Amino acid sequence: MCMVSGKREDVCMHEYTYAYNDQVDEAVISLIGAIPKRWGRMNPLSRLLIVEVGRLLIAKGLITSGQKCSDRGLTIGLVGATSRGSLRTDVDFIASMEEGAGLASPALFGYTLPNIPLAEAAGQFGLTGPVYALFDTLKPFEKAELEARYLLSYHSELSLMLACEFDHLSGREARGGVEKLLVNLTIVEK
Repeated sequence: MCMVSGKREDVCMHEYTYAYNDQVDEAVISLIGAIPKRWGRMNPLSRLLIVEVGRLLIAKGLITSGQKCSDRGLTIGLVGATSRGSLRTDVDFIASMEEGAGLASPALFGYTLPNIPLAEAAGQFGLTGPVYALFDTLKPFEKAELEARYLLSYHSELSLMLACEFDHLSGREARGGVEKLLVNLTIVEK
């Protein structure tokens, strides 16, 4: 499976390609600090979102590796918009149920809600502001940015917001027919 993150060309500075591997790469550990206890059962989209949120927070000088925003007195939220939500994980969970109700994967069940990848990233980096998912099939990135600006205008305690588009595209949905994970992430300030 190919994992791709970055922003569309009109808002992007970098696009990264990762090879999916169950083993944690040393570069990932050095970027995000301690690996979350649930890493082994996390779906790939949750893992990617953690890596990309960490990459952005560190690149902008908001934290250093292993540090939490809340420990620095920063109140940051994360709004993500998606066109498919957790559909890919839902399909995998349902497939696990076909082998019998007692064989349904409890590891997958926890990731059948679209806000879970966002919550995993929030927990890893101490994001204590609003964290939730929105649906938009036309312009998810713009929807997330608009929502982040709205929250900043009404919540004076927020230092800033992170806004992202995130999706898990099957081979049928992705260009080139290769399964992809997508994370477009930005900082929205007052």
